[in-house]
Amino acid sequence: MKREALAATLVLATVVLADDAATRRRLSLEQETVRLSKEMEALAAKERGVLGDVTRLDARLAVERLKLEEASASLAAAEQRLAHGESVAAGLEADVRASAPLAASRLRAIYERGPTAVLAQFVLPADAATGLDGLRYASYLARRDGRQIAAWRASAQRLTDEQAALAAERARLTTQRDDAARQKAELEATRTSRETLLDRIRDDREQHERAIGELDAAAANLGSLVGSIDEAPAAPLDVRKFRGLLPWPADGRVSSGFGNVVHPRFKTEVPHPGLDIDAPEGAPFHAVFDGRVAFAAPLHGYGLTVVVDHGNGVASVYAHAGVLLVQAGDAVTKGEDLGRVGDSGSLRGPYLYFEMRASGKPEDPSEWLRKR
Repeated sequence: MKREALAATLVLATVVLADDAATRRRLSLEQETVRLSKEMEALAAKERGVLGDVTRLDARLAVERLKLEEASASLAAAEQRLAHGESVAAGLEADVRASAPLAASRLRAIYERGPTAVLAQFVLPADAATGLDGLRYASYLARRDGRQIAAWRASAQRLTDEQAALAAERARLTTQRDDAARQKAELEATRTSRETLLDRIRDDREQHERAIGELDAAAANLGSLVGSIDEAPAAPLDVRKFRGLLPWPADGRVSSGFGNVVHPRFKTEVPHPGLDIDAPEGAPFHAVFDGRVAFAAPLHGYGLTVVVDHGNGVASVYAHAGVLLVQAGDAVTKGEDLGRVGDSGSLRGPYLYFEMRASGKPEDPSEWLRKR
């Protein structure tokens, strides 16, 4: 019995700890959802044009992903509580079923013979000594029967209470499943809207040319941003001395190199001052050298973007992230994770856009990175 009680206590403790962790996670998700919702409202007021439409949809996707994660976390916690409750109820039901025959037989004996007859069985006929012993034994049996019947009634009541709690938990679980399904449907609808918009940009010349014009302006804004960065104090290591030796920011094929890019259908030529690295969505991307994060936020035309100042007038740019793991002001080291690859601000799906800039001007990153 002690071993079973200890096991039950450990199970309960595990459930409580897991529930606490799930609660903290849900609170964190709620806070992040509120923050992103405010950002989305701000973007709706200031973003314009084709790229603005993409940015607004990206912001809505980010909020809806978090809401789905929040609903999924609540659902998982409810399922865990329900499973624990069902385990407890099953144990109680087994106890009640096992002790029911004994409790019933004792109640039936008391009812049929009455307490006086039961007592007389042990007291009469008897001399004083044996009669006293019989009375003590009868008192012991009465107390034992009372304890057994009380324990059975308590277990039966606990079972009734647990079954009522399970019914309520099942109702909550149904609601949370519906909520998770609704959030998933909203996320899929926004993804479809985004894909429709991208198809229009890719297939419609007018939309495409508008997007190209906005991308040119976005590239100029990125250049101004990098040029306005207050240079970090002199670093112990000069990144320029490691030109051609830097690690790649992510694994993946280079689908578009440094220089002008010609659209295969419309034959428009667009400056491309960086590399497109076809890393899968969710893959990590890393700092190519030690430095300080000068910028980590959404950037018009580039989505979630990180700019790392390496000192000595050199900076690296990482764009179209799905998740950022750093913020402005953070010190980072070579190889440290900066975020996860995504498709924010992208017109063609998930990939990492990477630039190297020296004295504010873009240079061919392949000349800075080690040969593969």
